Amino acid sequence: MKRAIIMSAFLLILFSCEMGMKQGKVVFVSVAIDYGAPDGVNALPNPPEDQRVLSEQIEALAIASGEIYEEYLFLEKHGDRTLNGEEYKWNSDDVLSTIMDLDTVSDDLIIFHYSGHGDDSGALVTDIDQQGRLGADKLLDTMKAIDGRKCLFLDSCYSGSFITHSPFMENGEVFNDGNLVSDSFLNAVIPSLSLTFSANGEKSDNIWVLSAATSEQLSFDSWDTGMPMQENFGAFSYYLAIALGYDMENDSTTIPGVSTEITFYGLYQEIKGLMATDLWREATPQVTLSHYDPVLFRF
Repeated sequence: MKRAIIMSAFLLILFSCEMGMKQGKVVFVSVAIDYGAPDGVNALPNPPEDQRVLSEQIEALAIASGEIYEEYLFLEKHGDRTLNGEEYKWNSDDVLSTIMDLDTVSDDLIIFHYSGHGDDSGALVTDIDQQGRLGADKLLDTMKAIDGRKCLFLDSCYSGSFITHSPFMENGEVFNDGNLVSDSFLNAVIPSLSLTFSANGEKSDNIWVLSAATSEQLSFDSWDTGMPMQENFGAFSYYLAIALGYDMENDSTTIPGVSTEITFYGLYQEIKGLMATDLWREATPQVTLSHYDPVLFRF
């Protein structure tokens, strides 16, 4: 009997240790399309590089923070479609089914990135065929159906259509310790009142969206500031990669120091600080309005 009690206690301790050591997961789902083959379509040379550097940096951050990393890279380059480097004639339904099939729990981080065209309704042009496009309702409903903290990074024209309250997020908002604050009381009071009357904003379903532009603006795939390697990237994805820590000058990943956090609204503030004013005014990045600032990576 005594031996059985000791064995049970040992197994309980072992099980508790295993539970405590369980890793979280970071899942990166990216769609990048250069439209290099169809006639009559404006080709975008930069989406493949947008996807490359973001996948490299997010993987490096996930591993450094002790998380399991999983990626699904949907790419069209020069007319050839691949998934994680393997030939695969994917379409928008494949993207949605991949998201639906993710095995995630509430603490996992799921990042969806898109680099390509957006039509005037804001839908993501994953296929030239009108019926194959990813509208806001379809993509957001799919994200709502899975567990986890879900972030959408959208580098496309009219992408603010994915964010209901985006017009409020243009004037120097600052988030500190998960709370909406601002250097300017006037700038903070409008978003705060909006949150009060909209049942805490758009934090429902743990989805946060960061877009390249408002619902009425075009994004930039060709731009010139003289910054390192900028000719290879869309403007939004370029600044997003730098905000995440990617070293453009050396074309390499970097990892923050210990006791560092990368948060969703921290990325927004960093992108806003990096972009030139004239670029910012023409394509104003937008964010989901919420009091809560989710931590994406912690070191």
